[in-house]
Amino acid sequence: MVASTGMSRAVSSVPVEHQPPPLQVHPGDRQAVPPWEYALLSTVPLTWGFNFIALHVLSRTFSVMGLLAGRYVLMVLALFAALWIFERDVRISRKHLPYMIVFSVVTVVIYQPAFTAGVYYTMAAEAALLISTAPIFAMLIAWVIRWEDLTVKQGIGTLVGFAGIACVIIGGMKSYLEPREHNFGLAVMVASAILWACYAVFSKPLLRVYSPLKVNFWAHLLGSVVLIPLGLKDALAVDWAQLSVETWVYFFYFALLAGVYGFVIWFRGVSKIGSSKTMLFQYCVPLVATVVAYFLMHQVPTPLQGIGIFVTLVGLQLAVPGRKPAPRPAAET
Repeated sequence: MVASTGMSRAVSSVPVEHQPPPLQVHPGDRQAVPPWEYALLSTVPLTWGFNFIALHVLSRTFSVMGLLAGRYVLMVLALFAALWIFERDVRISRKHLPYMIVFSVVTVVIYQPAFTAGVYYTMAAEAALLISTAPIFAMLIAWVIRWEDLTVKQGIGTLVGFAGIACVIIGGMKSYLEPREHNFGLAVMVASAILWACYAVFSKPLLRVYSPLKVNFWAHLLGSVVLIPLGLKDALAVDWAQLSVETWVYFFYFALLAGVYGFVIWFRGVSKIGSSKTMLFQYCVPLVATVVAYFLMHQVPTPLQGIGIFVTLVGLQLAVPGRKPAPRPAAET
């Protein structure tokens, strides 16, 4: 996982050929973070935990691509309006556009359909748990590209976490509530966790130059150029005028709260406190999803899945990098 002091120090300690595009670091990148920032970030697990229930309800009406096409029409307009109101500037530098395009393809065009399909074909609790293993994959990605070192403790945590993932997957295969295409859904959720880890790791260079709102707007705008045409036929096949009030509520929840609000506040956390600390809040998502799914959908994890959830959370805790020494002066970065 990315170190708790942020990507700026990790990037500065690696050879030039392994660094991301030359994005400048703001001198205030390491200022003290007020407590209310953590309180604001704590609302995201609540929002995203309930999002798994919303997607299960929406799956009765929408195909994966049809839902995403409808969502992105609303989501991009909302992001543009928010960006214009708060910043009055929607532009990014042309030299950063290639990096943003690749970032959008991986973390929006590929991730969003994978995540949505994974939730469609799994139970809420196991989907939330599997996506919450992203910190392990983030740490491994940072190690592979030589942005971070991997300690023995982190290596052990990774192995423990993967053992817990295996228990969740195997236990899910024995559930009497097993959804259709369940095995496919489990595999896709693991892939989604890897892509979500990419989201956390590779957004950091962009967040040193642009606000979380602007990064989200451009990533999702570029992604919508692909997702909307791909899902337009399915979206038009839906009789929107006949949708129930419940469906409309869940649709707006998925598009605006889980989408616009959740992503902006999440990226704000990555920008303010670093991706590794922000990812810690992801641990609460499975707990929220499990409780909500139990009361609203009567989904109960199998005993093996319960063990797997506990083992995975232990592995995640071990894999979290410890506190680093005091940061070097900003001028060195």
